[in-house]
Amino acid sequence: MEFSDLARLASGHVEARIIQTAVELGVFDCIGDQKLDAPAIAASLATDHRATDLLLHALTALGLLAKSGQRFSLASVSAKYLVKSSTHYLGGMILFDGSLWDYWEGLSDAVRSGQPARPANMYQDDPRETERFINAMDSLVKARGDADIVASALDWNGVTELLDVGSWPATYPISLCRKYSKLRATIFDLPATLKITRRYVADAGLENRIKLVSGDYRSDPIPGSFQLIFLSNIIHGERYEENQRLIAKLYSNLERGGRIVIKDHILDSTQAHPTVGAIFSLLMLLTTQSGRCYTFEEVRSWLVKAGLKHVKQIDLPPPFTSSLVVGEK
Repeated sequence: MEFSDLARLASGHVEARIIQTAVELGVFDCIGDQKLDAPAIAASLATDHRATDLLLHALTALGLLAKSGQRFSLASVSAKYLVKSSTHYLGGMILFDGSLWDYWEGLSDAVRSGQPARPANMYQDDPRETERFINAMDSLVKARGDADIVASALDWNGVTELLDVGSWPATYPISLCRKYSKLRATIFDLPATLKITRRYVADAGLENRIKLVSGDYRSDPIPGSFQLIFLSNIIHGERYEENQRLIAKLYSNLERGGRIVIKDHILDSTQAHPTVGAIFSLLMLLTTQSGRCYTFEEVRSWLVKAGLKHVKQIDLPPPFTSSLVVGEK
């Protein structure tokens, strides 16, 4: 690593905050497919002319806008990911990241104490927080194309009953039910979450194929029998022992020959790679009671102890930074 690399890492919060601010203010939606000058954009956004001009030039320097004469237009990446009307809109995730700003400021205290910087409540206590988090998850999955890539990585032959544990916005079940006409899905999730999940399912017109079951997977029984049980971004929120108990519980819901599929940041034996996973563990320090990312061997041990066999890791292609771990009953 050279000096410039270190300096870039140390000041990375600056670029992140510029993008978050532009999404929050609606800069990209304001410009859309037009070419506008700074006064026109400032007038539309009701922002200060001079300050808006500075922001627009910073966004141009970052490659998110293009400038011709005195007018600004969207770069192709912004048109695809940063405009609300786009099917690949990533803004929900960007706004959620922005909401975590104060918690990252408390990282020093969290490292000293080992305690989270915010209530470890799975974003259940404040409806605004719940909705922002769920919208972020939906935004990320859709923008990256997760559901199609995960679907293509697995064999869905013979799978008619799917259980998605902690589905949040139901993005995976909705996409999979649309793709596979014989598939029915059950979502098991927390009550505050399901109030919002129900809207996503209704908007998709899939109420007759996606069943919502309210409960806490830590303490409540999970009804039903399934050929495939899916856990996306669940294990990193829990401590080792809780994950072990959860997998053992889900084993009883799995039909013979069925599979448990875990999608998460799966670390290698050094626990430092992939980089995103190692860094994500610090976010779990800030927002959960004892969560972190786990190695393949740790995840494999839960599955094997529960009675699953043929456990394997499936690495997903870029831009994914996560993998699948699959075990069969």
